[in-house]
Amino acid sequence: MHLSEDEIYRSSTQYRLWSFTPEKLQSLRSSTNAAAAERVKANIKRFRDTKAADGNGDRNGADGTDQLDPLTPEEELKLVVMYCKKCIELGNFLKFPSRVIAAAIQYVKRFYLFNSAMVYHPKKIMPSCLFLATKTEVNFISSATFASKLPSTTAEDILAPEYLIVQALRFTLEVRHPHRGLDGANLELMDMAKGQAALLPGSPKSSQEVQADMMRLPSEPNGASTNGDEASVLSRVKAAWGTARETLKTVATYTDVYFFYTPSQIWLAALILADEPLALFYLDTKFPSAKSQETPAIAELRTKVVATVRACAEMLQAGHVEESKEEISRIARKRDACSDPEKADLIGLHAAQKRGGALEGQLDEREAKRRKLEREQSQQQAEDFWGPELKKE
Repeated sequence: MHLSEDEIYRSSTQYRLWSFTPEKLQSLRSSTNAAAAERVKANIKRFRDTKAADGNGDRNGADGTDQLDPLTPEEELKLVVMYCKKCIELGNFLKFPSRVIAAAIQYVKRFYLFNSAMVYHPKKIMPSCLFLATKTEVNFISSATFASKLPSTTAEDILAPEYLIVQALRFTLEVRHPHRGLDGANLELMDMAKGQAALLPGSPKSSQEVQADMMRLPSEPNGASTNGDEASVLSRVKAAWGTARETLKTVATYTDVYFFYTPSQIWLAALILADEPLALFYLDTKFPSAKSQETPAIAELRTKVVATVRACAEMLQAGHVEESKEEISRIARKRDACSDPEKADLIGLHAAQKRGGALEGQLDEREAKRRKLEREQSQQQAEDFWGPELKKE
């Protein structure tokens, strides 16, 4: 049985769990934001009441939670995108490969689909996502070494949110990137420019005819034909690849295109932004009979593909718009004013979880005993099946 690339992608967790329609994605972010806003208000009220009872707060004054102004879904997204851009800067500073940085950013964006920036600060989540990506993308570095390269950061700061992140990702750590597809297309275009193209069976043109057509490509959409040579075409292909690659390394990672489009659609969109005539020419080689009256189905398919890729390109182009520093600073201050006090100490929460929660009042004694009993029962069941642990001599 022959499986197409599209069929293989549709079997991946990225497609099944992390692909959305624009309406579904917006709804998910809105519901996450609304739930977090209510939770944060309740936790801040409880935190202030506790301080007042301890004599550290105003017993008679209003707690102020009624006037609390939580972040909107749009503000949360702007803050998350800002930290995605910081992830690119940090990854480049640490000289990580582009695949590591791209995976880390997808972890950040996926995490904040089900968690709010008001509950978990992106400043703490983003570095941990980057460290996690070094492992999933096989670019190993120890947590101590990673933390030593960041100011005022310990290995515990990096490791504490890791399990929380993996849970939010539903333990699906694979990220399928568009980079390899773009590199493959670049090699194909290079061969076409040299007259050595490996064309599809039934192609109406020879490799030399494809090369000649390529040399006549206009330099801009709907422009006049050119009269280039092999060297100039090769240079054009290289330039387009470089520009598209930069798009994939930056704007493609922090926009929502990974949630809406396949890797092949993303790199084709980046190539269209870099050199539209060249990108459409490449697509035409994959639909050799698309303009024939005898193959309306192929022509319709090509039209659909081009429309989808153009829509992706528009989203990439819109992603180049930068938010002002004043706007980001305003959102950051607003976030600090409505942050969840119960989730401020991730290291403490992580330690409590590792010890069954019976630490610093995280769980009452009855709950801690219940968890301990469950662990003992699980261990006993394992011993009944596998036998007791071998004693060390």
